[in-house]
Amino acid sequence: MSKRTLNKVTVIRREAIPTLRSVIVDGKEHGLGLHKDFRRDPVLSQFIPDSTRLSMAWVHLEPGETLDAHEHPIETMIVMCAGQGRMFGDVTTELLEGDVVAIPRGCAHGFVGAGTHGYWALSIQFEARGLYERPDDALVSFKDESASQYEELLRRNDQYMEEHKSNAIFRFVESERVNDAAQRGRLIDTIQVWSGYFQKVIMSRMVFGRDERYLALARQHFAGEYGHDENLAASRHGKGTPVWDPLLEACSAWFASKMLSIDDAEKTVLVHLVLEGAATVFHRVAHPIMAKFNETDHFAVHDLADDGHLEMGLEVLKGLSPAAYARCLRIQKEGWDMLNALTARMAELAEAAG
Repeated sequence: MSKRTLNKVTVIRREAIPTLRSVIVDGKEHGLGLHKDFRRDPVLSQFIPDSTRLSMAWVHLEPGETLDAHEHPIETMIVMCAGQGRMFGDVTTELLEGDVVAIPRGCAHGFVGAGTHGYWALSIQFEARGLYERPDDALVSFKDESASQYEELLRRNDQYMEEHKSNAIFRFVESERVNDAAQRGRLIDTIQVWSGYFQKVIMSRMVFGRDERYLALARQHFAGEYGHDENLAASRHGKGTPVWDPLLEACSAWFASKMLSIDDAEKTVLVHLVLEGAATVFHRVAHPIMAKFNETDHFAVHDLADDGHLEMGLEVLKGLSPAAYARCLRIQKEGWDMLNALTARMAELAEAAG
């Protein structure tokens, strides 16, 4: 059959195009999900003219399935046709149906299937053969993205910690309002509520953990944090007033509930990077201010310990898979969003007591 000699309209079903599921590069096998290069179908191979050298392939990743970060020596366009995915590498972002990704040569990128069904996309090259048209000589070099994704997780956390300093709770403790005994007392009342929920977080994390590496960390953290809610209450000599507020309860309970539904790495991010990270920046500011009232040693104790509690969770977050880092980045953002809502509500309740 010569090029473009079809004499009638022909439909080529996607499932009929031969599938490539993995490729070996530098002696290592890399999963591709489903990769269906149009030129591997005899009809399409004859129909697509060589003069344009346009190369197209269907690509599919199931939810959670990962295509490792890699680079191409040629430019590539990805057209998201159905479903959802996530991209990582030089750019980390969500991908939705209809998105078009332009990838210059030499740029690192990888993909993870997301949503309920993962995604189907078209991979298009304009100037050379398809990336995997010759599986034994693929136009791709895979990268070790673990280190860079770990650094991205820490970089974002530093950014979130810095942004947290603009939260309303900082404005409250650094203002004259903190000198009002009623407002200051109400702030500590709300901290008492959160402290009780934090105990539930660290206990649930330890009870429902599965991997021994993470369990050892959870036990170590639990030993350093257990009973701080009772210590706070005792240090106030019965001066505390119970607080019921639906937003305070909902935000606090969210963290405890997550210990039942996310994996061990995500729990580590939520507990150490988010909660201990937030506590580190807050108690560093609040301790010298609250110390002058001599009402509780809660702020002094946490100012001393929280920095170390953040760092103790870092080692187990190294060397995760791209899919695991994608989940960690997602729970990190959600956690900081909830934490900022929680602390802003604490400030509102304290101000309302004046």
